[in-house]
Amino acid sequence: MILLFAIDVFAVNTSTKVSGTFNNSQENACIHVSKFYFLTDCFYSRLNAEVGGQKLPWTGPTVNPVYYEAGSENANPRYIPVPGDERISPKMDGTITIDDQGTEDFNDDTISAEWFVGPAARSVVVNVNELAGGPGGAPPRAVMSWSKITHILSPTIVDSSADNEWGGATYVIASKGFPERLCRNEDPEDCYPSAYAGLTTNGQTDEGNWNGPKTVGVTRDTEMEGNVGASTFAEISDYKCVDNRQQITCPDHNVVWSQSEEPKIGAVDGNEGPGFDNLLLRVATNSNNQVISAEGYWTNEYFILGGPKFFQVAEGHDNSYQGGYLDLRGSIAN
Repeated sequence: MILLFAIDVFAVNTSTKVSGTFNNSQENACIHVSKFYFLTDCFYSRLNAEVGGQKLPWTGPTVNPVYYEAGSENANPRYIPVPGDERISPKMDGTITIDDQGTEDFNDDTISAEWFVGPAARSVVVNVNELAGGPGGAPPRAVMSWSKITHILSPTIVDSSADNEWGGATYVIASKGFPERLCRNEDPEDCYPSAYAGLTTNGQTDEGNWNGPKTVGVTRDTEMEGNVGASTFAEISDYKCVDNRQQITCPDHNVVWSQSEEPKIGAVDGNEGPGFDNLLLRVATNSNNQVISAEGYWTNEYFILGGPKFFQVAEGHDNSYQGGYLDLRGSIAN
């Protein structure tokens, strides 16, 4: 007699509470103006060594958006941020869930999450006609604030995994791999995104600021660095936006967040929704699938029109980004 036993294998979802920072106290960026006007390559990796026969020095990411306490004196579009002011690193907490798919193979696991950011305010220079309203001589600036931004990461299969020292796995969601962190040559402890990244308008004088370029970059679009990660859907609670141009740029600008749908890739003057266009994630777990740590590069990617034809990306693609770096720890590590 032969006895047959049916063994059911059940997938296990393990959720861990996490907390930490949504970003450093500012974002870093690379915008199209750097390439066609200032003749520099500002991407995280080396992307534009030469354009139209013109060699471009690599200067690395530049600085722009800065975070403050919501309602603070600095959360004002008439205030011009300076390094060392009362900027903050916005808090982030929530949960990360690992689904092992009922197998012992880490490479088929998925990661999902629900995260909450804030409260905070975000101050950003916008690229509009400086003569349109507002105080003469001051850069056009918008400040948006919120009580909470809720990010939802749908279950996303990992791109790679490896055994780690805690008896679990270190997962990566990033098609080209998780980038090495850029840090400043003058201060190796000051890493991307840094308050001391150069200004876009500094142009080629910022060559040598970063210890890069790195092998892989942080942007999703294939006309940029093509390192594809996850994306999130997000909602903003108690949203407000003010600017120093009589509400010309609030909220209708591609570097201003608002509660709106994400623009189509390559859309001209598309307003940015609050979700991550690209999220490169590295998550470490223990032997019980509980999260020890999670790190992630995130970007909002958009299109800026400008410059001669040979400086343009293909139609239907983006050419610029703003971004940051989230850093979370699981509650079991406390």
